[in-house]
Amino acid sequence: MFFDIGANIGKWSLSNVNNCNKIISVEASPNTFQKLLNNTINNTKIVSLNYAVCNSDNEFIEFYNCSADTLSTINKAWLDSEKSRFYKQYNYNVITCKTITIDKLIQQYGTPDLIKIDVEGGEFECLSSLTQKVNNICFEWASETNDITFKCLDYLEIMGYTEFAIQLEDNYTYRPQFYRDINFVKIHLNKTTPKNEWGMIWAK
Repeated sequence: MFFDIGANIGKWSLSNVNNCNKIISVEASPNTFQKLLNNTINNTKIVSLNYAVCNSDNEFIEFYNCSADTLSTINKAWLDSEKSRFYKQYNYNVITCKTITIDKLIQQYGTPDLIKIDVEGGEFECLSSLTQKVNNICFEWASETNDITFKCLDYLEIMGYTEFAIQLEDNYTYRPQFYRDINFVKIHLNKTTPKNEWGMIWAK
C-alpha cells in the first residue's frame, strides 16, 4: 500500500497503482480534489480523501487555494515570498480545509510501504505528523526552500532513517538505485541555485 499525499489530480497515483494493492490519495484543495475523483473514480485500488495532511491540533487549517492547482498550499510563503519562484505569479484565495495526520491515516488504513509527499512548501508540517518509521518516504524539495528540506531531513534522521537519495524534477515512477548518507544530500542541496532545481528526496 502507498500513501499519495498532495495527490493533485492523480497522476502519481495512476502511474503507480499497478505496483501495489492500494493507494490512499489525499488532496486538500476542494476543486483539485474533484478532479482527482473524476480521474480515479473507475479505479477501485485508489481511495481518494479530501484533507490537508499536517501536524495541526485543529480540525481545520487555513489553506491558500491557488489559481494554478498544482501550487495550492498551507504555506503562504510558497506563493507570496520574494524568495519563491512563484512570487506574484498567481492569484490565490484563502479557504479552510479539514486536517488529518499521517499517524491517523495509518490508524485508519494500515502502515504503507511508501509515503509520497508533494505539498508545495508544507512538507515539514506534513512529515512531522508522522511519529513512526515506515519503510520508504519521498518528499518534494525546491532549491529556494533548503531550510524546509533540511528540517525534514533532520526529522527523518531522528526517526531512524539513515539512507537518502535525490531525485531531480518529476518522474512519477522513479525509484532510486543508490542511496547516500544525510550529509551527502545536504551538500548537494547547498550547491543548488535558488528558484531553479527541484525534485524529490527519498529516505529509508
